[in-house]
Amino acid sequence: MSAYKTPGVYVEEIVKFPPSVAQVETAIPAFIGYTEKATRKVKGDLKGTPTRISSMLEYEMYFGVAKAETGIEVTVEDGKVSVEAPNSAEKSPFLMYYSLQLYFANGGGPCYITSVGRYGESNLLDGNDSQVTAITSDSDFNDGLAEVRKVDEVTLIVFPDATALTDDTTFYSLYNSALTQCNELQDRFTIIDTRTYDTIDASFPNVGILRDRISSDKNYLKYGAAYYPFIKTILDYSYDESSTNVTISTALPRNIQAEAQLIATGIDTTDLSTFLTEIVAISTTVDNLSGPDENTDAVAEVPNIVARINSIKNYLSNLEVELNKALNLARTDGAAVAEANALDTWITNEIETLQLELNKVKDRLNDDDSKITVFNEISETTTNNPSLQRALGIHNGSTDSIVDKINTLIASGELNDLITNLPTSSGSATVKALDVIKTEDDALYNQIKAEISNLPLILPPSSAIAGVYARVDSDRGVWKAPANVSLNYVIEPTVNISHEAQRDLNVDTVAGKSINAIRSFVGKGNLVWGARTLAGNDNEWRYVSVRRFFNMAEESIKKATEQFVFEPNDKNTWVRVKAMIDNFLTQQWRAGALAGPTPEKAFYVSVGLGETMTAQDVLEGNMIIEIGMAVVRPAEFIILKFSHKMQEA
Repeated sequence: MSAYKTPGVYVEEIVKFPPSVAQVETAIPAFIGYTEKATRKVKGDLKGTPTRISSMLEYEMYFGVAKAETGIEVTVEDGKVSVEAPNSAEKSPFLMYYSLQLYFANGGGPCYITSVGRYGESNLLDGNDSQVTAITSDSDFNDGLAEVRKVDEVTLIVFPDATALTDDTTFYSLYNSALTQCNELQDRFTIIDTRTYDTIDASFPNVGILRDRISSDKNYLKYGAAYYPFIKTILDYSYDESSTNVTISTALPRNIQAEAQLIATGIDTTDLSTFLTEIVAISTTVDNLSGPDENTDAVAEVPNIVARINSIKNYLSNLEVELNKALNLARTDGAAVAEANALDTWITNEIETLQLELNKVKDRLNDDDSKITVFNEISETTTNNPSLQRALGIHNGSTDSIVDKINTLIASGELNDLITNLPTSSGSATVKALDVIKTEDDALYNQIKAEISNLPLILPPSSAIAGVYARVDSDRGVWKAPANVSLNYVIEPTVNISHEAQRDLNVDTVAGKSINAIRSFVGKGNLVWGARTLAGNDNEWRYVSVRRFFNMAEESIKKATEQFVFEPNDKNTWVRVKAMIDNFLTQQWRAGALAGPTPEKAFYVSVGLGETMTAQDVLEGNMIIEIGMAVVRPAEFIILKFSHKMQEA
């Protein structure tokens, strides 16, 4: 109490309620790996710096996009497109971008990105940075892990790109370092992948390697959980079209030159010549009209003219179909590219342009009401542009009518050039880049793009599991086991794990290193079907939810208790601390995190002289608080017992 010296009225507020414990975040992962860039304002200003983001938009803004694949192989055989994903040697080792997509798709929220290297082009990097093309050691990851240690908010550790490390010893040493950090800080948890993925091998060799290489000290194992196998996702590969090769071939030898020649032989200009002759005759008839009815008679000829125009348009449409057949022969085989492009240009300049001009003439004819206007639309002497005869190339002494152009096309023009340069025996493969296909055959290009988008992108499951942790924590609470939960954006696991096969994954009789399975169930989809830490034989720390709840409770209570440091170590302080922790744990009990019919059965908080401390402890400045919690545990095995009952009535 202050010593009052001046007369007056003074107000003092008396504290009656204990302080409260604020629950810390439980699912804030740190993703440590390689990015395209690391820039917020200045190039490279986020290098090696854990950066908090909350969406893919933020990630792309600061860290760029995925590394474009260059090893996707495309084969087109007789019009059928097949696509193969890059093999392990050609596939990009950088999975951070895809992993973040999977994380957010499965319910992830805010997270930290630590860029330990950049694979972007030089224009995205600062002068002191160099482009990373391969992952050869774990030194960058360990540097990133050391930076993450400084971020108190982080609660999960994930290494999306670590699967690119070249040997198992290095790979699992990195995870051992992460487990060591978790044990020292006691506020975070590591999600562990296998280094590579199995496909159909029921012996699960990668599981055995993980158990051999991961530390066997239970003080470390309780801070990590492993998930198996890898998962096939619906995410789309990022790829470079100029480096994506398309092999175009035919299954059986074909003489496509002969096939194209048949198309050319089938083109007959006789009917077209007749239509042109009839138009000239009608034009002469209109020109010779005279007398008082000449306008009426001229307008009466309009339907005859329009009928000839429609016949010509139909002929041109059919001709375009036939010429495109010849083009498709060339493009399917990948031959005579220049000649095919020239023919395509001829179709555009001659047929499609003429069709437009004929439409204009038809539209004007429908509005004509006199001899002079009708004649101007069709005569070759008129100044109308286009007139019908001029559009068709009919001039006195001229040889460039549409009939002449088509005959030249067949005899010595673009179609003839195409046929001459087509192979007589087609069966050998032609390789082109996808960006070249885009300029030559839009339909084939789009078909190839669609097939590439159907390729399953295989990823380690850790990022999806981090998203599941965040989703379950948000929906139910950190005490709910993150299992029996479906995975989004996942087609299927790379290995189909049976009920019997999971026994050896879930229970390790040798060292207790349990592996959580991801399984496909008919009618249910792809589920996380395991909730154990690597300390699977430890009754205290067997379950992920128990370990993570303790992490949350310990960190929350620790932060709330810091305000009592250097407070008097007496009963008044002990009562306030105990009440604060009691209130917090009562809230957790009401939420369902602690098991017991009453709070007294669910937890206890002890503090005081003769209870948790001796007089010597007080003299040494120690305030010892003991907290016991009966955290709910998952019903991992539900046993239904049935028996016969004797009839009683």
